[in-house]
Order: sequence, then structure tokens, then C-alpha cells
Amino acid sequence: MAYPLSRALADPAAAARHLLSSEDIFGVQQASGRAGPGGAAILELTLHPLPALHHDGYPDERVRLIVRADLTVHAFPLASAGRRFKHRNPAPVRDLCLQYPHDDPALRWIPDDGLEALITLVHRHLMYEEAWRRTGVWPAEDAPHGEPPGDAHPVRSLALQHEARRWAR
Repeated sequence: MAYPLSRALADPAAAARHLLSSEDIFGVQQASGRAGPGGAAILELTLHPLPALHHDGYPDERVRLIVRADLTVHAFPLASAGRRFKHRNPAPVRDLCLQYPHDDPALRWIPDDGLEALITLVHRHLMYEEAWRRTGVWPAEDAPHGEPPGDAHPVRSLALQHEARRWAR
């Protein structure tokens, strides 16, 4: 069962302990949690790359995750000075652009998916950013930035179209 964001908001330190001990999530090497302004939960994590990527020299990633009381989330890469990011929101916020909010819910993380799925999304995003820095290619179907006509970016690949239908919410 997914760890609810409401529990992370109520006790961020317990949520961090859960992430360190859960068998449902990969790569959480360090986690701490504390309460933030306005009832937010602030989690700081160190995420270890997948073994094959670690072997290729991908770094551990440090990230600060802010879960607001309204269940919106922001993920900020730490120690990111001098590193390029393809999908990062512009100043002043500078958080990771994890998904396009108007895409079909089957293609997005939603709060009911829980904390583990959110951390997995952030972790995967950081590995994709490193792959992009190394190759110049985003390693999955890539949603462009900006507001598309009709509210959602078109899903181009047949495989992702199939998955969107399969996981329709």
C-alpha cells in the first residue's frame, strides 16, 4: 500500500524513516524530514543510481522535496550549481519540471499514488537529466515545455499510447 502524503505531512521524520526502510523503493541512501512553513513537509534525500548507471559513473543525487498542505509538490536538486537541466522550471522557483499538469492522469503522478511513486518519479527524472547531460538525448518520450493547443501534449509513440490506455484512470 502506498505511503499517503497526508502521513508525510503529519510526520515528515517518520516518512523519511519509511523511505529508508521500505522495500517498495530503490536507491534511497539518506533521508531526513522536518515540518516546514504552512504545514508543508520537507524531505531531503540522497538517491543512489541504478547499479548499471552507478557503474557508468552516474552520481548520487541529493534532492529536497517539499510537499505542501494542498498536496502540490516541488523537487529541488541540491548541489546543482554548474549543472545543466533540461526540465527545470525557470527562476525564481527553479524546481524540477517533473510532468505536464494537463496530460492525461494515466501519464502523471497524482497524490493518491503515494510517496514511494513520487520519489521514484523524482529519482528517474534525475537519472534522465544526467543521461541528457551526457548524450544530449532525453531517454524517454519528451514533453515539450509551454502550453500546447488543446491543453495536452500529443503522445507520439505507439508504446506510450498503449500504456496510457492501459493505465487510464
